[in-house]
Formats: sequence, structure tokens, C-alpha cells
Amino acid sequence: MEILRVFNNNVVLAKDFAGEKIVTGRGIGFKARPGQPIDPKKVVRVFVPADGRDPDHLAELLAGIPLSHIKLMTDAVAAAGLSEAASQSPTLLMALADHIGFAIQRASKGQTVEYPLLAEVSQLYSDEYRQARAMLAFVNDHLRRHEIVELPEAEAVALTLHLVNAGFSTGDLSFTYTMTGVLQQLIAVIENDYGIRLSSETVSVGRFITHLRYLFVRIAQHEQLEEQYSAIGQAIRDSDPEAYQCAQRIAAVIELRLGASLTEDEISYLTLHVSRIVQGMAVSPTAAKQGPAADSGGKSACAPSVVGSTGIDSKPYRKDSHMITRTATIGSSVGLHARPASLFTAAAAEYDYDIVISLDDEEADAASILEVMTLGAKHGDVVTLSCEDDAAAGALDELAAMLERDLDAE
Repeated sequence: MEILRVFNNNVVLAKDFAGEKIVTGRGIGFKARPGQPIDPKKVVRVFVPADGRDPDHLAELLAGIPLSHIKLMTDAVAAAGLSEAASQSPTLLMALADHIGFAIQRASKGQTVEYPLLAEVSQLYSDEYRQARAMLAFVNDHLRRHEIVELPEAEAVALTLHLVNAGFSTGDLSFTYTMTGVLQQLIAVIENDYGIRLSSETVSVGRFITHLRYLFVRIAQHEQLEEQYSAIGQAIRDSDPEAYQCAQRIAAVIELRLGASLTEDEISYLTLHVSRIVQGMAVSPTAAKQGPAADSGGKSACAPSVVGSTGIDSKPYRKDSHMITRTATIGSSVGLHARPASLFTAAAAEYDYDIVISLDDEEADAASILEVMTLGAKHGDVVTLSCEDDAAAGALDELAAMLERDLDAE
């Protein structure tokens, strides 16, 4: 690599065959000049600017952060299992290191910062909050061993928001703070419409929150889902008018708060999630314990169908030693949405078996496009296909192979 610009003794801007990079290392810029080659032995970390960000600006920001803090947070990020995320977003590591630096300064002076969003952050961003606590534990262990200071547990809230902000790719935390409030408001819309209390610990609510976060990113990037599959969208809306009305109210709040009018396609997906959430609240525990039964069409039934208040069948399928299963990694780049879901469910419906597709703790009728789309299976997710009829082995093999392909590209 060739040096383009020296920012300080530890940070330089360099270039190789792949483009410009920010390179850090103790003494890497000492007495260095533009045009000189970099000593590879001095390289500690290489940052590759992403999303069109100005490398000079990023390098200047990085030069203002002590190298020891960069190293500390690099190790903390690795301890939390986030090395890949940090490598894809150099600004994330910089933001974390910068925050920790100021947090250490405050703690050394006996100053504390109140973070009023603890309850909201821990519920809405449970995965990131867990990762943030792991990072904070690593940092505090390091600080204790060096007899410096110990950071309060509340710092995990700020670290969580930085992790979430990296997903929004907005560059500052103001958007993340806004999104946190909007998420709470949208969940309240469902609670008020149906007179229920929701917990983010349930799979359906967790997936709804994840969907909203991706929706916010699409809104910020002006890339909402278009109405390419209007027939599917209409079927979703017709299947549960009450959920559709709730989704429209959610869309109205989003337009009010974010100034973006949602497409009918986006509202259809919101309808799916609302239906799934309420459906989960409506299924009784006793119904889930019933045994297998045959339907009127003569199919080999895997379990009874329980109809909740939403009008969409919920099938608490029974699992026992006779269940045959196949696993598949979703190959479609868009996941099991729209066209891939339509092709898959149409294929599943051709078989004379009741086949279940499951992701984590959620199960769906493989022949129901509404249920399959609500699973929210993304590219790379591993799903399980199952049925209680041994004769369905060939069908499961073919469907599993189908899921492994990129159906959206066919």
C-alpha cells in the first residue's frame, strides 16, 4: 500500500489496487510522506470506507481517537461476536471507541449520565442490548485489570443505540432516538386496537419490530417495496380486514412521524405481521395439545387447525418421533417473500400432504402463502420442513431443494 495522506503518527490514508483505505498502527505515520510504501509490520487495522463515505473525513475522525481505545473496542466487539459487523461498518467501531473514551473520562471525574431509555432499549433491541452488555463487561474487565475505573451498567444503553444506528446507516444517533419512539408508538397502536398487551420477547412481536426497522431503512433510502405482486397483497388484505385497518393506522402514524406515505405493498406486509401477532394471542393452550386429525379432503393431516379471531388458520403442529423432517437454507436473495413465497407455496399445495415449514419457534402451513410470508424467513435462514407421513419424504426433498435456490432470479 502507498501512503496518500498522514493524519498523525498512528493514522494514514493509503491506497492499493482495491482503492483507498484508512490504516492504523503505532508509529505508522511517524516521519512518513505521501507516496511512500507502508511498512506492513506496523499495520494493526485497516478500515475500508463504505456507503460512499469520504475517506479523508473518516480518517480525520479516527485520528482524534486514541489508538488504545480503538484496540480496546476491537477486542470488545470480537468478544461480543460482532467482528464481521464492525468490518462492514468502520464507522461503528469508531463510534464505539469514541463513546467509550468519553465514558472513561466521565467515570474518572466521578460524573454520571442518565439514560432514560433503558426499558425501551432492552425490549425493542434485545439482541443489540445483549451484545452491548457483553462489550461493556469486556471493557470493565480490562479497566479493572489496569486499575483505571469501572463504567456503570447504564452505558450498555448508549452502546446498544450505536449498534442499532449502524443498521440504520444514518451517521448520527438522532434518527435512532426517533425510531425508538416511533416503534413504541406503533406497538401501542396494535395494543389499543385489540385491547391487548404485547411483549417483545414473543417471536411474532420480535419479528414485527425487525420488520419495522428494515422498513425505516427503506424509507430513509427511498426504496419502499413496490406493488409488484398486487394479487398477493390483495389476498393478504382481504384475509383479515381488521388487521388491514390496524395496518392503515400504523401507516398513518409513520406518515405523520416520518413524512413518508407507505405503498400498499408495505401496508400489506404490516397486515401480515399484525395478523400473526393477534393470531398468536388468540390460540388457546388446550388447542395446541390436540392430536392429529384427517381433513375432509383426505390429506394425511399433521395436526388440527385452530382458527383465531383474525380468520387466518393457526396450526399448532404436533411433533413426535414419527415426524420426518428436512432442513433447507433459504437461497432467495429476498427471502421467502412475494414471488419466492408464491412459487414455494404453490409447489407445496400440489402434494397430498400437510407439510409444515418452521423457523425458530414459529410454524406455518407450507401451502399457505399468508403463513409462509409471515414467518419472515430471510436469505441464509435455515428452515425445517416436516410431516408425519413417511410417504412425504420425496416431497420434502423436492421442496427443500427448491428453497435452496434463488427463486426470485428464476
